[in-house]
Formats: sequence, structure tokens, C-alpha cells
Amino acid sequence: MNLPPIQERTLDPVERQAHAWMRRIASGDMTRADGAALERWCKADPRHAAVLGAARRRWDQLRDAGELSLARSPAMRPAPAAAPPRPWQRRAFLAGAFGATAAASVAALVAPPLGLWPSADELRADFRTGTGEQRNVALSGDVSLQLNTRTSVAVWSAADGAPGIDLIGGEAAIDTRRAGRPFSVKAGAGRSVAEDASFEVRRVAAGVCVTCLRGRVRVSHATGSAVLNGQEQLTYGDVSMGRVASVDAGQVSAWRQGFLRFSDTPLGEVVEEINRYRPGRVVLLGRELSAKAVTGRFQINALDKAIAQMQRSMGLEMRLLPGGVVLLSQA
Repeated sequence: MNLPPIQERTLDPVERQAHAWMRRIASGDMTRADGAALERWCKADPRHAAVLGAARRRWDQLRDAGELSLARSPAMRPAPAAAPPRPWQRRAFLAGAFGATAAASVAALVAPPLGLWPSADELRADFRTGTGEQRNVALSGDVSLQLNTRTSVAVWSAADGAPGIDLIGGEAAIDTRRAGRPFSVKAGAGRSVAEDASFEVRRVAAGVCVTCLRGRVRVSHATGSAVLNGQEQLTYGDVSMGRVASVDAGQVSAWRQGFLRFSDTPLGEVVEEINRYRPGRVVLLGRELSAKAVTGRFQINALDKAIAQMQRSMGLEMRLLPGGVVLLSQA
């Protein structure tokens, strides 16, 4: 029997306007004039504010699904540059992630019926966290995982019984102390293996970042392999692998203690990282703000206070809109 096709509900004019605003917000090219126009639109009718909040929640779902789709489908990614990647640290890694994610979100907005998430990749995950959520997971063999915000993992065992996980998307901290046998983390085109170590693996659309905090971690990739010792980091994509670099493990792992740490980090990168943890979206109005340096330690469970603190210390103007949207501009 042939089932009738799923009919996607047609958006009304106000809903179309709200999604058009979300596309503008996701583009990263909002200006002060855009911010003022959006604020006027929200105040023009109480329904506008409510519909913008609903549109933002759907875009958050699409953004998460877009990251997972890009992580699992190399064909959807932009073509890689001919030159091999330069060594970079985590904060540089954050900067490129949102562009590809926003593009995937726009495509997803057109293709599947709205609201029909989680994605197929998420459905196969054994453990998953939402925006701003963190979770501790104890596995057999004295292996423990700590999952950061918007993370999905699937647990598996090799033919010889050796345990491992597939990091579908997001970021996981792994402690294999006294595990007794190697533990593997598959992420993209590579695999990280450790027997007695603490390490973190981060996977978003831009690629994979592996940081060794303690012990030794072997990273294998189609283009080669490398061994990381404590306080060392390596990044790779589908077709290339970077070089081992030294890092400040305390800054990289601050999220495990409930903080985000930044040291002379461009405001644009800070905002993108805050947006990973906070429902809603912080938007910079004007590209000139992105380069302003930020140094500080912010509590993950109090990011609205962090935003207000940056607004005061940097002399910015802040406007709060429905759906957790925050507009920051030069005063």
C-alpha cells in the first residue's frame, strides 16, 4: 500500500517574516539598522514576538541537525583547501564552525518538514545532550565520559571486545584510567586510542580536535598518525591532518569545571562559543566588533551575566529580544 506523502504546513506571512529574520541573524551580517528594524518588528505586534521565539527554537533544532549531517556526510562539506592545515588551537577552531553550520541550517529549513527532528544520526546515538546540557556517563572497564553541550555518541565494541565510541557530533572528555585495554574514539576520518589517559575530542562541521590532558593518545588518520602527550593537541579534517601543538589544557578543559575561559580572544569567537551553550542567539551588529579582545572566565550556567558584563566593560549597547535573541552593537 502506498502511503500518502507528508504534507508540510504552509507558513503564514508572520511566520515567513520570522524565519527570514532568523536567516538574517544566522548569516552573521546583521547591521545596527537591521537590529533596529528587528526590534521595531517585534514591538509592532505581540504575535511577532511569540513567533520569533518559536522560529528561533526551530532554527536551533535545524542548526544541531545541520552539524550532525555535515559531520556524517563529507559530500556536504565545502571542498578542502589544497594546502595542508596549519597548527591551530581550540579558539581558532571555533571561528570557522558556524559558517558551514548556518549554510546547512538554511538548506535543512527548505528540505525537511519543520519540527521532524531528531535526525537519523541522533536517533542512533546511545547518549545525547541538548543545548547547555552536560552529562557524565560511566562505561565498563573504568572508562568514564563527560559529554559537553550538544553532543551525541554511539557506543560499540570491536570484534575482539575492545570498547569504543563514535563521536557523532559535539565534544566529549574521556578518562581511561585503569581501563585495562585500549579505548577508541572514532570521529570523522580519524580514530583516537588510549589505554591510560585523559583526553578530549571535539567534532563540529569544521573538523575534529583532539587534546591530550594526561597520558598518551595515538591518533590515526588516512594520511598518517601521531602520538599526543599531556598538554598537546592535534586537529584533522577528512583529507588532511595538522601538526601536534602545545596548549593550555586548563583553558581547553574549563568547560568541565563549568566555566568558559578566554584570553585575548576576539569577541566574535567568544560570542560563537557562548551560542553553543546558551539557548537563543547573541548577535554582533557590525563586523568591527568581532575583533575586540576579551579576557575573562564566565560561568556556563550564568551566561546572561557574562553577556551583560562584556556589554558594560566594552561600552556596548545591548537589546534583548524574544526567543533569547540578544543584539550587541557599539554604543
